[in-house]
This record gives sequence, structure tokens and C-alpha cells, in this order.
Amino acid sequence: MFLHRNRLTLFSPSISLTSRLFALSHDGKYIFSGGHWDSSLRVYSLSKSKTIHSIIRHTDIITCLSLDSTGYILVTGSRDATCIIWYLSSSIDQDSSIFLQSERILYGHRSEITCLCVSSELDLVITGSLDGTCNLYTIERGTYLRTLCPTHENLDPIKNMRLSDERHLVVQTENEQTHLFLYSINGNLIRTRKFEYQIVDMILIDQYMIIAVNHQSTHEQSTVAARVIIKDLFE
Repeated sequence: MFLHRNRLTLFSPSISLTSRLFALSHDGKYIFSGGHWDSSLRVYSLSKSKTIHSIIRHTDIITCLSLDSTGYILVTGSRDATCIIWYLSSSIDQDSSIFLQSERILYGHRSEITCLCVSSELDLVITGSLDGTCNLYTIERGTYLRTLCPTHENLDPIKNMRLSDERHLVVQTENEQTHLFLYSINGNLIRTRKFEYQIVDMILIDQYMIIAVNHQSTHEQSTVAARVIIKDLFE
């Protein structure tokens, strides 16, 4: 793994290192990373064991990033309350380096971006923020579509989001309590569920959701994973 002890200094001490800060290219040759103290997006070559690109477009630390299913569109979210859509292309040269070009900046949040989803099939970027809102944009033009406010006037921070192949969006908010919200791709709220435990992470695959939760027993706390049908979870 490329996160050797001497490379940890590249990351800001004010941010937790989670999977949302990293993305692996579809050919398995490069790792894209955020969370760096200089607000850069970095590209690490696994074959060369070194950083081959460091690009600064955000004005604050990158807090999350996601690569789309084609492997050619990368979106980054930042503490500067913006997201940037990047297009990737491989050059046919001796080094076979990968290049990134920032195409457009997405505005509309008032606070740090916490999570995002990208779907080139739906021409859609969905962003979640500490300001308690989710914004929907098109990829091609960066056009703002709509804002979702799961907890309305409370504006609880958006903790996580997942977009399913069946065009359902699951949004997790967390403040004093954890809630899950199931939306249609058009932004219609289908169901809401209050969760008893803290959700660590979740994955949506077809009609299933795999969730990992912190389970507090009498003697200890442990992380438990379960697979459930999405619709069953909200009944």
C-alpha cells in the first residue's frame, strides 16, 4: 500500500483518512487522492510507486471524491463548498501517464461537501454537505437541477449517500440521531427510517443494501454488517 509512514505527512491532520478520499482507476494502475494539506488532487502510480500528478483547483482541502462507472469522469468535493468535475484521458506516450482536466465547478452549498455520487448513465452528480442539503446537477453542462432537504428546518448534516442501479437514492443524516431517507431519482421522498445504531458505511447493489453499523452491547462495541432488501429496510 502506498500510504507509508513518511507519506502520511502529505495529508492534512484536520481530516480523517477514509475511503471517500481515494479512488482507484479502472485499469488498477493509479490511485486518486484528496485530503492533502495543500488542497491538491493527487495521482499516484502504483507501478512507479510515486505521485505523478498534483493539481490544485480547489481553495480548500478535498474532502471526498468519486469516479464514475466509465472510469473517465472524476468528481471532487471540498471544504470550499464546491465540487469540480474532472475528465480523465490516457496519453499514448512512453510513460502512459494519465491526465486530468477540470471542466466545471459546481456551486450551491454553504458548507463543506461530505459525500457525492456520480452517474454518467444518468448524466447526474449528487452532492451532500454539512449544511444539511443534497444538490443535483448534470455532468455534461453542470446545470443545477434541484435541492433536497431531508430534515427540513433541522438541516442535519449529510453523512453519506448512495445511488442504486434501480435509480433510488439513499441519504444518511446524522446529528443526535441517525436517519435514512429513500428518494426517487426525481427527488421524490419515498420513505424515511430512524436507525437505532450509528451507520459506519453502506453499499447499494441492485435491490440490496449492505450496511455496517456500530453495535453497542452491554460489554463492548463492535461493527456488524448486514445485507437487506432496500424496500424491506424502509417498511
